[in-house]
Amino acid sequence: MYYNCSIVDDEQHAIEALNDYIKEIHFLKVTNVFNNPLDALKTIGNGEKVDFLFLDIDMDGMAGTELSKRLREKARFVIYASSNLEHEVRMLDSSYECYLGKPISMKRFASTIETIVRLNNLPIAN
Repeated sequence: MYYNCSIVDDEQHAIEALNDYIKEIHFLKVTNVFNNPLDALKTIGNGEKVDFLFLDIDMDGMAGTELSKRLREKARFVIYASSNLEHEVRMLDSSYECYLGKPISMKRFASTIETIVRLNNLPIAN
């Protein structure tokens, strides 16, 4: 059993870092990666529900906060991965589950995922 993850970020190095971190957590799997928020809106909006949606804030075409609002019903958990300050993000969108400040460490990433899983009593199969 795994939880599917989608990454939306316009910076390739950020996508690669999140992809690597997700691979380290045995119950997570990357199912979609987008460097364009409009492509993410179309694909995720017309597809299956996403367990973890990782979003950057500042992207060309659409801000991550706007994308989150449009995909909220399709995403179980929204996690912003951004270099914006968290209090700025909270003023734009208070409905997300977590904020990861860039650059993101593996320790912080793993701790965040473990907290979300624990607080929501999600099953984890080894």
